[in-house]
Amino acid sequence: MSACIEMNKFLGYSLISIGLIGILFFLKYNGTAIPVKELWFVLCFFMLIVGVYFFAKYRLQQNNLGINSGNKLAGLEQLKRTGDKIRVTLDNAEVKTRSYQQEIISNSFPSRIEIADALYDANRNYKTQQIRQTYIVFYKEYNGKMCKFISHATAQDAEALKLYMYKQTGIDLYVDPENPMNYYFDLPYL
Repeated sequence: MSACIEMNKFLGYSLISIGLIGILFFLKYNGTAIPVKELWFVLCFFMLIVGVYFFAKYRLQQNNLGINSGNKLAGLEQLKRTGDKIRVTLDNAEVKTRSYQQEIISNSFPSRIEIADALYDANRNYKTQQIRQTYIVFYKEYNGKMCKFISHATAQDAEALKLYMYKQTGIDLYVDPENPMNYYFDLPYL
């Protein structure tokens, strides 16, 4: 997964560079060797936009996967020290599940039999996997507004999560009193 993220970074930087160089070149270009310079200018502008897209995708993936985990961990520790600590139990929260189908993608080249099967029926080699996720929903009023707190999704079964919460007599939720949208469920396996 890290190679994919680095590829987005490389593509972003490369396309932004090529797009900027092309735009600057075609802004100053007055020759006749390259026909339809306006079309090339638009193509360079499009490359710049695609490069910005890949770079933004890289930044989002970097933040989601916690590559800057030092900053995130420091933020979590700060939230644990200064935030409101709320005990979430089975009595005041809901444990919910959601499920969806995910396509299983094979990284290998298909065999001759799979290619022949795909010619007969395109869905023959198509495989899906059922993904189930469990999360906790908790409501509490903050600053006169009802806030909804949702934990990160986990692969744990709903019954296993309920049993864990029952044995631990709940879990801790840390909420920033200044910004209730900044919160953290202290689940050990997340």
